[in-house]
Amino acid sequence: MLLVSESDEGEVVGYTFCRVEGREGSLVTLPASVVSMEHLAVDSAGARGGVGAALVEAVRDVGRRAGCRRLLASVWEFNTAARPFYEAIGLRPMQVRMDQPL
Repeated sequence: MLLVSESDEGEVVGYTFCRVEGREGSLVTLPASVVSMEHLAVDSAGARGGVGAALVEAVRDVGRRAGCRRLLASVWEFNTAARPFYEAIGLRPMQVRMDQPL
């Protein structure tokens, strides 16, 4: 699902893509539905103006309506500017994925 934030003039100032997915249980997790925020982008002119937080809240609403128990989001390791934002809105690191070119 694509969620878009517009300015009063109708200009797109931010967007996010999210999806609801069922997660199977494992040895360490219970089965659950989660809402996954795949991408979040805010125009630099709208940064620090509440656009990102409003989009994340819209994703939370999507998840709540779908009966999800958790919000999952990914942020690239090199995106050090975004990590304080995610932490400020209550997200915490859950898993670190490791990568190596072949």
